[in-house]
Amino acid sequence: MSSENIISQLANAISSDALITDFSEREYFSMDVFDIDQVADLVFQPRSKNEISIALKILSETDYQIIPRGGGMSYTGGYTPSTKRSVIVDTSLLNQILEINPEDMYITVEAGCTWKSIYQALKPMGMRLPFFGTNSGSMATVGGGLSNGALFFGTGKYGSAADNVLGMEVIIADGTLIKTGQNAFANSKPHHRTYGPDMTGLFCHDAGSLGIKVQATFPLIYWPKSIDYLSFAYKTLEDSVAALSSVSKSGLTEECYVLDPSSAGNLADVSNIEGAKSVIKVFREQSSFIKGIKESFKMAFTGRSVIPDDAYSLHMVIANHSQQALDCDLKAATAIAQNHNGESIPNTVPKATRADPFPPMNGILGHTGERWAALNAKVPHSDALAVNQEIIKLMKKYKTRMDACGVWFTLLNIGIQQHSYSIEPVLRWLDEWPELHKRTAEPSFLSNFKEPTVNEEARKLVHEIRKDIIDYFASIGAASNQIGRAYDYLGYLYEPSKELLMNIKNSVDPKNKMNTGTLGFKDNF
Repeated sequence: MSSENIISQLANAISSDALITDFSEREYFSMDVFDIDQVADLVFQPRSKNEISIALKILSETDYQIIPRGGGMSYTGGYTPSTKRSVIVDTSLLNQILEINPEDMYITVEAGCTWKSIYQALKPMGMRLPFFGTNSGSMATVGGGLSNGALFFGTGKYGSAADNVLGMEVIIADGTLIKTGQNAFANSKPHHRTYGPDMTGLFCHDAGSLGIKVQATFPLIYWPKSIDYLSFAYKTLEDSVAALSSVSKSGLTEECYVLDPSSAGNLADVSNIEGAKSVIKVFREQSSFIKGIKESFKMAFTGRSVIPDDAYSLHMVIANHSQQALDCDLKAATAIAQNHNGESIPNTVPKATRADPFPPMNGILGHTGERWAALNAKVPHSDALAVNQEIIKLMKKYKTRMDACGVWFTLLNIGIQQHSYSIEPVLRWLDEWPELHKRTAEPSFLSNFKEPTVNEEARKLVHEIRKDIIDYFASIGAASNQIGRAYDYLGYLYEPSKELLMNIKNSVDPKNKMNTGTLGFKDNF
């Protein structure tokens, strides 16, 4: 069936306003932060889950691939079509908060809701999600986060988005609506996840390969009454990794992370507009006017100089329900950090990050206007140092070529609850800005730079290095978020487990139409 016939059939069944056929728009929706492959024949922007069901029933009788898309913040090919005969289902208009239930302590939202919109709705009520979003949460959506392993805010204590979701509604390839969690039972409320087998978990981290998420329910917690921040500098990678590991295992922090020396340049400078906004928001976040004045002046006078040159910096957010309890936690965390040769530095970084957790997504470019592409490995604490060292060793192998075409890298380490350690190498290079970047970053931010020229040599090298890193991660059995089309998940999975997953895929998507290529599902499986 031709694309014109498909579009006509869909337009007769759903609102024609929901269909985008303009090439430049289709190209925009077909690219992610890192790359683009093919341009989808059609972009579909549903206004309701019923529209998705109708469209998928029609598409199930065609050879078109179906590709779910959330906020567009993937950098591992999470929604980049591998064939033109694809329909991208952009869920960003499914963005309603359906229910906030403070008595039963849950919230239900449509999958196109951003983490920022949930945060803003709950904060005046003195409530929040346990894990409450990613750095890209002004654009990143709940559906994308659950599909790809969202983590950061609250991750030190509560884990990722998938660790905290109570239930979902998912539409599978033939248009059938699946409910998980307690919402799947008549006369029940969606307050509980695991009555029987955990079907909610089945659809977590699936990269959208098992269905389109349209709704999710999360637990609520009260905002802690007392919050404070700590930062420490380390002269060596070894000390910083040991400190982060020890702090993470202590369970004291809501967030704990280490920036390598090269990352300091990407921090906001209070001498510019972005930094000034951070100072203002720190002021607004303080519990009293006097404290606000004090903290804002402290931040203004320290600026970017908070981190010594060539230092690894550990940053912590610590919260509790009384100042007395918080003081005990701060004392304990300080002792741990200093036990690994940490030098106390101003806590500007975690304080500013929390004061404005979801700023405009200017971070889609680096502080020199560079592009970036991240990878991720979650490893046991005992492997953390060796994996960091191996990544650095691998980069040294490429150093001459990297220098020649202007590629460099940074490292971010994050503690996940008490049992997992995340390592994120980020490759950076100057290159022309794709349309996604131009539309995402604010014009005032882009005006700080002259757009770089095309740098195909750097782009090819980044692809090569990424493959090397991904192969290394696979060789050590590391877990990764944002599997997308970058990681061959199925290729390394224990064979009986692989067969089980393929049987599940065959049950919900027998024609392999749903985001083909993600998780390692090929055209024929």
